[in-house]
Amino acid sequence: MQISEDRSIYDKVVNAIFDEEMLSMKDHHHHAGRLRLAGDEASVQYTDLDTEVRDYVVEVTRNVFRQHCAKHLEIIPMRLLEDFPQLNRNTVKLLTHGGDMLELCHELRLPFVSWVISHQKFSFKRYEISCVYRRAIGHSPPNRYLQGDFDIIGGASALTEAEVIKVTMDIVALFFNPDSCDIHLNHGDLLDSIWSWIGVKAEHRQKVAELLSMMGSLRPQSAERKSKWGVIRRQLLQELKLAEAVVNRLQTVSLRFCGAADQALPRLRGALPADTPTRKALDELDLFFQVYFIKENNPGSLMEGALLAAGGRYDYLLHRMWGHEYKTSPPGAVGTSLALETIIQHSLIDFKPTRNEASTTILVCSRGGGGLLVERMELVAELWEENIKAEFVPTPDPSLTEQYEYANEHDIKTLIILTDTGVSQTGSVKVRHLELKKEKKVERENLVRFLLDAMTTQFRNPSIWN
Repeated sequence: MQISEDRSIYDKVVNAIFDEEMLSMKDHHHHAGRLRLAGDEASVQYTDLDTEVRDYVVEVTRNVFRQHCAKHLEIIPMRLLEDFPQLNRNTVKLLTHGGDMLELCHELRLPFVSWVISHQKFSFKRYEISCVYRRAIGHSPPNRYLQGDFDIIGGASALTEAEVIKVTMDIVALFFNPDSCDIHLNHGDLLDSIWSWIGVKAEHRQKVAELLSMMGSLRPQSAERKSKWGVIRRQLLQELKLAEAVVNRLQTVSLRFCGAADQALPRLRGALPADTPTRKALDELDLFFQVYFIKENNPGSLMEGALLAAGGRYDYLLHRMWGHEYKTSPPGAVGTSLALETIIQHSLIDFKPTRNEASTTILVCSRGGGGLLVERMELVAELWEENIKAEFVPTPDPSLTEQYEYANEHDIKTLIILTDTGVSQTGSVKVRHLELKKEKKVERENLVRFLLDAMTTQFRNPSIWN
């Protein structure tokens, strides 16, 4: 109807949908017998206390993202479908009075990947805190869920993966006891190898995965997981008609290949074929991870798990979307998505306002010593603990020139330079301000206090350099 030269039928349909007299009559019948004022109470979604809690969660999450020097890129909450030809069946779609179709934001990462490609970014950290929308059941408006994304483009994979997990756990630890949270790690190549080792045919894998997901949040070796496995085993044998040998191998995967990494990895190495992709996956663990909050409702009840965050590498997505017109190779990419809605729902801590006065970014550099990777990471972590924004070049052994170029590219003015002779707690480091052309040797044990004092005047007080 819409693409036809004669749009009269299409216009009649749209006008009928938005007929104000008909909508008013329908609303009158629905609210018959009571006076309803404009701006009904239903328009206020949260109480003032609930809103304060939500604001606090957003604030502290944003502060952690900024401590890791991520830049905020805002994703538009809705878009006109004509501007984006790819159609996603799962998104929430709206019809305007003019007959145009709008799509509400379904996820925060894909638009960022498109931006990275169009702007040819090879080194970038970003964050976004926004709502994503899902279809509702029945006659209800779309459901919206608060989500926080953090991404790193470029850098050595193991380092960026470690930082993404640290960001995730730093935020989770602000609201939950870390002992009540589990981190689940996996790898796409490992998954393919495990499927082949078990002997599950490709056409059955989706259904088997759905059944196994019923115990995904239960801790390995727990009585609850073993109990749930009995139910799943019967379904695999009776409904999917899997061979008993295949089901037995699935049980081995469930009970022995899942667990603490130092226990599960040797078992995987012993069972899986020693081909190159599997060996590389086990060595590097280019990961996919999930963070669960494990809670118990009542004594003797089954343990429940709430998914707080999920993330990992998405190099494949970047490579797939990288256009042939670009002659360069795409960088690596890793990110995390935090379910802030779930964090708000399950967190039990007393909320208190926090302050983040860190406005200066510090680049921790090394000179000599083979890159001093561990020392750089330790110092950056220490600065994060003190609410100081800091980062380091995410490669094992960057040259000093490369680190200066990184500072220039990311508009960082303050450097801390470590040397192999001054990295101990009793040694000293150099603090250098590129814009002011000032430098001072500071005892390692006094470094944090020096930085906090200096940042109150943006390093411009002459006395701090004496």
